[in-house]
Amino acid sequence: MKMRHWFLSFLVLFLFLAGCASIPQPPMSAFDTGAAKPVGDQYQSKVDNFQILLDSSYSLDEGKNFLVARDIVRRINEGIPSDLEFTGGLRSFGQKTGNPTDLLYGMTDYQKPLFHYALNSIKYVGDSTPMGAALQAAGTDLTGLKGSSALILVSDGLPTDDALTAAQQAIGPLGKDLCLYTIAVGDNAAGHEFLEKLTGTAVCGLATTAKDLESPATMASFIETVFVENKKAPAVIDSDKDGVQDKADKCPNTPAGVKVDMNGCPLDSDGDGIADYLDKCPNTPTGALVDKVGCPLDSDHDGVADYLDKCPATPKGVSIDADGCPTKLTLRINFGVNNSKVTSQYYGEIAKAAQCVRDYPGNQVYIYGHTDSSGAASYNQKLSEQRALAVKNSLIEQFNIPAEKLVSRGFGEDQPIADNTTSEGRTLNRRVEVLCGADK
Repeated sequence: MKMRHWFLSFLVLFLFLAGCASIPQPPMSAFDTGAAKPVGDQYQSKVDNFQILLDSSYSLDEGKNFLVARDIVRRINEGIPSDLEFTGGLRSFGQKTGNPTDLLYGMTDYQKPLFHYALNSIKYVGDSTPMGAALQAAGTDLTGLKGSSALILVSDGLPTDDALTAAQQAIGPLGKDLCLYTIAVGDNAAGHEFLEKLTGTAVCGLATTAKDLESPATMASFIETVFVENKKAPAVIDSDKDGVQDKADKCPNTPAGVKVDMNGCPLDSDGDGIADYLDKCPNTPTGALVDKVGCPLDSDHDGVADYLDKCPATPKGVSIDADGCPTKLTLRINFGVNNSKVTSQYYGEIAKAAQCVRDYPGNQVYIYGHTDSSGAASYNQKLSEQRALAVKNSLIEQFNIPAEKLVSRGFGEDQPIADNTTSEGRTLNRRVEVLCGADK
């Protein structure tokens, strides 16, 4: 017994250590000394200081997104104009060093090769995501530095822990002297949405994605937005105050407070063509047609969106199921024991069936008869067929429904809807169903 207990304890410890194992990362390629170009005398540094926060946690490595994130940082470093001067830094979090966050470089006079070397020093990833601690540490790193600063966060945005609160505490005191830029890596929509919210905690900045920065041109535009400004231009040329300069703003009249992408256009997280600030249904699936407020179309107004509606032309007022298709109409006709006659008291039910048939003139109509379990199964089969035929004949004779539209069939006692051991249950099982709004 003791041996078994010892073995189970060892197994639990082994699984725990395996789950927390460090994940090795391949080295980067050599530093490209010719990647950066000078900007010349016409331009100057937009900020005095910058720091890049790199998420090195386990969630990124799951989809091999850490290498994408690291490459984004490498390209930023190599692309910063060579004739501009900054105080720079690189901080990681979730790096599997035993610390929540590590300052790998800076804050010091920025030198590209040393920054590259620091980035390449990340040999293992695989810890949790202490983004909140990293943001607080970044705020401490930047506090007290002269001039304005840029903080660039590269992450998948998951999990978020206390990062929003930490950002408000760390970034708030820096006020207008700090712009926050987030670069979302991977395809997790919740992570992207969180990073957009995080960007909003600063007075300026923007949220973008690794996919948006894939081309050299879009990366160069991002670097220019963060680091470069024209000496001859006014200090601020951002008429709609969305954080994107007018010369790069493709949507120059964005309403105040609306989150924008790197082109200055309102974010459209679900890609339905309706900007988030106008979208009342912000998580519409890809490809679904929407109305002017971003909600999925419901052409037949049955409460089921068109992209989910398997019966998109349901008439008004018809009862439907979760697929938007008319529900099966169960007639409330109680047949007597061993009886298939439809008495006059149930003509109102037949009238409901007739109206349902008229609502769907293009469909074949199926009439299904059922019995309780009293008597022999073979007898009940014939009786159920007679009950279905009786309803069919009533529809033809009393409501002029064309016979060719109607198909009757009996199921005997095989499909009960109630307990056949009780009188009430047997009464409910002696029934007829009409499928008038959907195919068989």
